[in-house]
Order: sequence, then structure tokens, then C-alpha cells
Amino acid sequence: MVPGSFITIFKVNLMNTILLIKTATKSLLHHKGRSLLTALGIIIGIGSIVALIAIGKGAEKKIQQSILSSGTNFIYISPGWPPETSRGKCVKNIYARHADILKKLCPTIQNASPMVYHGSKIKNQNSSNVDTHINGCNESGMQISNCKIHSGTFIQKHHVEKASKVIVLCKETANSLFKKVDPIGQMVEIEKTVFKVIGVLDKIETQGSFNDRNKECYMPYTAVKKYLKLSFDDVVNGIFISTKSAELIPETVRQITKIMRMQHKLEEYDPTDFTIFDQQGMLKAAGKASSTFSLFLLIVALIALLIGGIGVMNIMLVSVGERTQEIGIRMAIGANEKTIRMQFLFEALALCSIGGIIGLILGVIIPIIASKFTGWYVIITPSSIFTAALTIILVAIIFGFYPAYKASKLNPIDALIEH
Repeated sequence: MVPGSFITIFKVNLMNTILLIKTATKSLLHHKGRSLLTALGIIIGIGSIVALIAIGKGAEKKIQQSILSSGTNFIYISPGWPPETSRGKCVKNIYARHADILKKLCPTIQNASPMVYHGSKIKNQNSSNVDTHINGCNESGMQISNCKIHSGTFIQKHHVEKASKVIVLCKETANSLFKKVDPIGQMVEIEKTVFKVIGVLDKIETQGSFNDRNKECYMPYTAVKKYLKLSFDDVVNGIFISTKSAELIPETVRQITKIMRMQHKLEEYDPTDFTIFDQQGMLKAAGKASSTFSLFLLIVALIALLIGGIGVMNIMLVSVGERTQEIGIRMAIGANEKTIRMQFLFEALALCSIGGIIGLILGVIIPIIASKFTGWYVIITPSSIFTAALTIILVAIIFGFYPAYKASKLNPIDALIEH
């Protein structure tokens, strides 16, 4: 076939397509109210898909950042919860000495610190009470938590050994207490006990995380137990550990499990009475939970879209019934089945496209606006836009095909007589 024939065929097909689009648009505009109500289901469905994917992606990112901001290559050991018993043996506590034992016996551990937590209010002479979360640790706490000192110094080994009444403030807590005054060397009061500020940490990047670490503070764990918890035993809330590299985390977890079971004198078939959380495992678990949640939201959105698609099919069937004479005349003057099918498919596509475009716009705008007031973390990705656009086309084809097929199978004479 010569090139000129291809050009001719292309022009004819293009003109037919333009004519079908004009006819479909004219038909929809002839019933504006009905078309808008039908498109409403598509608007809700497509808007829900885009919005819920954005919220789901945002939640996943927020969880990941929250976990990553807690430390570098970290592992956390805590007593088993809920408590388990086996052969009458109760769950063992975690002791501060376990941190030294683990670091000595496990060569892949970089740092280890006993952890004691305490929520309280902190104030100085010129400020009101400020809510804070106290992390009791040893001299390795800053390295494990991936913090940096802004001014002063962090907790030292002799502070831990002597249970010194010293405290290191995070940036926001320091600003709330001292405004423009240098906090180093100042005194603060926690539960009627006075502590000396020896350091202030740099601002910690917590964008997207659930907890604001800039409102925390650090003290020797021995001081937290002695002055705030009024406890003089060796029991701690857990042990915070960092490994020498991320690749060593799985091996370190295996070694820690073996050592801690020996420390708790557990027999081979006794259940483990402590819990180990590692950064990689938490990220995987969070990702899996987020994916499940996102899938659930997507199913809900698809149900809404299914209802919208059924509405499109219903209104197209009504349109076929109302336009039997038009269909009969078109067939009588030479329109074939393919042309009739394409006409109604284009109408379904135009109807879905109008609803889909509005839904896309709302699906992008509403989550962004909502995030400003609720603190949600939303991520609009090109893949979600592409998915929504592809869904629009599929809905138009799937739910518009039967009405189009039914219209194309009408007998011209019967159609004219019926009308």
C-alpha cells in the first residue's frame, strides 16, 4: 500500500473519531443534570483512590522516618510482654549489668546502654512546667540515639557511676525553659529534685515521625532510678544497642538471644521471656502493616468506584432505550455495528473522563488541605495519578461495553418501528 493511502485512512479515522467525540459530548450536554449525577459516583471513586493512596503512602513514610529517627543500626531488648510462664518460671527482668555482659560477649555490638524511662514535668525558676520525656541512659546513649551535642557535654561515665544529678536537654525543651539564656550550668527542677544542665543537643530532624524527640531529655539512668523512681535495684526498662553495621543486625540478634537465654537460665524448650526489636525488622513489619492498611483502603475506594461504574452502565442503557430511532436512522444510512459501538463507548469514556478529572483534582487537593489542619503526612506520586487515569479508561470500557453492544445489535427496521 502506498504512503498516500495510509494518510487517507488516517485522516478518515481521525475525522470519524472527532465526529464521535462531538456526538458523545452533545449527547451528554443534552442531559446535563443526569450526566453530572452519574459522574458523581466516578468522582467519589477516583478521588478516593488518589486520596487514600496518598494517605497510605504518607503513613508508611511517617512510620519509617519515626523508626529511623530513633537511632542508627539499633536493637532494643525489653522484658517479654505480655508476661509468659513456663514450668512455673516467671518472666525475668532486664538488668543494667546485661548491657555490659552483651557488649563483652558479642563482638558485633558497637555500643550498649541500659534504658530507664520516666515521663514528668520540668521547670526552672522563671518558667512554668514543661512536659518532657526523660531517657535514662549511660555515656553511650547519644551515639546509639544518633544525637549530636550543641553545647556543653553529654553524660559521662563518672556521672553514671555516681548517679550525678545532671541533665542534658533537647533543643525545644531548652528553648522553652531558658528562652535566650544559656542553659549550660543552669538548674532545673523535676519532681522537687534539682538537676544541673550540662548539655544541650542539636535539633533532631523529626519531620514525618510520630514522636517529637526535641521535647525529650537525657539523664544518667542511675539518677533516674534513684531520684525519680526511688528505686535502688539494678532493674531497667530495657537495653538499647547499636551494631557496627546494618548488615550485622541479624547475626547480633541471634547472639543476643543466645546470651540472654543463658542469663535467664532458660532451658531448650522454655519460651523466650524477653523481646528483641531491631531496626530492620521494625521497618519490614511497619511496611507490611502499612501495605495491608493501604490495600484495605484501596478496596473501599474500588467498591465506591464499582458503584459509580454501575451507575454509568445504568444511565447508558437508559440512553440506548431513549435513542432507538436515532440508532435505527444511523444504521439505515450506512452506520455499521462498530460505529454504533464506538459512539456509545465514547459517550461512556467522556462521562467517566469528566468525573475522573474532577475526582483526580479533588483527590490531590483534599488530602493536602487536610494535612495542614490534621498533621497528616501525604505523598502524591505519579504512579497513583497513572493508576487513577488507567482506572478511568477501564471503568468506561467495562461498564460501557454492554450498553454499546446492545445498541449495535439493534435491527434498524425494528428500531424505527419500535420508536
